[in-house]
Amino acid sequence: MLKNIKKILLISALIGVSFFCGAISLFAAANVYTIIIDPAHGGTDTGVKITDKINEKDITLAIARELQKELSRESNIKVILTRDSDTDISAEKLTQIVRDNKPDFFISIHINKGFGKYASGFELYYPGFGKDTVGGKKEIKNLSNERINRINKSVRMSQLIQRNLDSIFERKGRGLREADTPQMEGLSVPALTVEIGFASNSDDRKKILSQKTQKEIAQALAKSIKSFYR
Repeated sequence: MLKNIKKILLISALIGVSFFCGAISLFAAANVYTIIIDPAHGGTDTGVKITDKINEKDITLAIARELQKELSRESNIKVILTRDSDTDISAEKLTQIVRDNKPDFFISIHINKGFGKYASGFELYYPGFGKDTVGGKKEIKNLSNERINRINKSVRMSQLIQRNLDSIFERKGRGLREADTPQMEGLSVPALTVEIGFASNSDDRKKILSQKTQKEIAQALAKSIKSFYR
């Protein structure tokens, strides 16, 4: 009788452990984060001209594909590209993609240009707190907790990316900037825009065109995203 009771208790304990482990596995599997990567421009919208044959749209797509490849190894991260070929993506379609997929984060990849031939480095834009008031201060008291949380996540991700990109593509006094870029306008998710290098700078241009550097940029972005959701 005693042996039977011990056997029943042992079986019950094993079932309990099995159920507990199964619950943990289900919880871990359910914790999948969706990241939308937007390779800026595409189709007739070529973006900035880098060489006679290569435009911004080509470089952003190459980096986005590498980034998707890097993150595909992660079981808790799902990547969606706004485009995976040389196609036009309107602002309306971009917004619809975000609404349909409800991502945990949206990242738009661009190449910079302008400010003279000496302008160099990278810039990261995150959504702002709002327009300036009369006193020059940001009107943040009326912001919802949800929006503040989105901005906070955007800033944290930007800081990670800045740290990891700095060793590959020096920001040279640039870096984080608060601005609602057109790609992020109206999006109700954490978001940022990354402007990698200046096509108008000869040194930056060489880096941008290098497949090795493109891969390193993608790896830096992937490392940041993985750290954020670890």
